[in-house]
Amino acid sequence: MLKYKFSVNTLSKRGILSAVCGLLSFFSLIGAMYIVLRDGGASNERLGAIGFVSSLFSVTGVILGIQSLDEEDTLKLIPWIGMISSFLAMISWGVVVYIGMG
Repeated sequence: MLKYKFSVNTLSKRGILSAVCGLLSFFSLIGAMYIVLRDGGASNERLGAIGFVSSLFSVTGVILGIQSLDEEDTLKLIPWIGMISSFLAMISWGVVVYIGMG
């Protein structure tokens, strides 16, 4: 006799938050870079604050993505998207800071 196991995979709330944090961080990076390039390379404190908050969002997105991958019966695509976009944003902000220090 065949036995079937039916499970309903749901979206992880942490995974959704991870994706939101990662995409928000990534798009704020693009916006900040656009503003700096538009102003001829000049930046101000407001852009620094955007960068700091955005880097906090990217770290939070990576942590939430890792936590959401451990949840059972959840779809894994959204946490992966969130974790990868957060990690790329975190690396990108690190590069921006490194270039700015030099």
